[in-house]
Amino acid sequence: MIPGPRYGQVRLLDGGMGTALIARGLPAGEVPEEWVLERPWEVEAVHRGHLAAGAELILTCTFNLARLDVAGSDLDAPRVARAAAALARSARAANVAGCIGATGLARPGGAGPSDGEFLERYASAARALAGAGVDLLWLETQMDVREARAALSAARRTGLPVVVTAFLIPGAGGMVALDGTPAADLLEALWREGASAVGVNCVAPELGLVQAIAAAAVRIPVPIVVKPNGGLPGDPVTPASFASGVAAAVRAGATLAGGCCGAGPAHLRALAVALGRQARG
Repeated sequence: MIPGPRYGQVRLLDGGMGTALIARGLPAGEVPEEWVLERPWEVEAVHRGHLAAGAELILTCTFNLARLDVAGSDLDAPRVARAAAALARSARAANVAGCIGATGLARPGGAGPSDGEFLERYASAARALAGAGVDLLWLETQMDVREARAALSAARRTGLPVVVTAFLIPGAGGMVALDGTPAADLLEALWREGASAVGVNCVAPELGLVQAIAAAAVRIPVPIVVKPNGGLPGDPVTPASFASGVAAAVRAGATLAGGCCGAGPAHLRALAVALGRQARG
């Protein structure tokens, strides 16, 4: 099950993994999953930092699991999944979500892989994570409606709860997916197709995000996720600004809140304070 709200109406999530590993020395062009096997202590340290800052649910370091070949890696997906889930457990995470990111293969106008290829890619990754013993599956940074639907369909075949979060861009009438689908329409469609929770990740913690969450919250009965980034490279968002933006999204209706790229323990601690609880660490 998706962990329910514990502090008022909010459950705290973790922060960004890839950017944290880059800060620890992950070489450019090397996927984070390499370090799951080669430098597992670094991955576990990131998990422990997020947990110490208040996170109650940890995503596995498996963002690229459905696209390892696209990323130029020949890693064995089931082996990575088992190791990544074990690292999250060894960091003492009570709730572990198997993370699968977008493939990056979708193209404007519906071009790119067939629905069948999307289904097989995500089904293979989902089976690997389910077999590794995760509590739920977490499909994040979805940019294309067709791909997101295929990913959700494939993940649901495992029988585990599935969360889907989308990457959005500003549109004429508010935040939209890359194909122009309004944020609330996309999230409602994913809920209706069986997602246990839906939301937004890796966008700036600003007004557009808050408006997208507010529009979705009045239409969708399942938990709404907000997991914005901590700023672009060279232009970081301070923990205080991050926390203020996420807290505004929580007031708009989000009940699962954390961070994505660039958001670390300091951001999570500031968010805990902004949500009215004592920070850890």
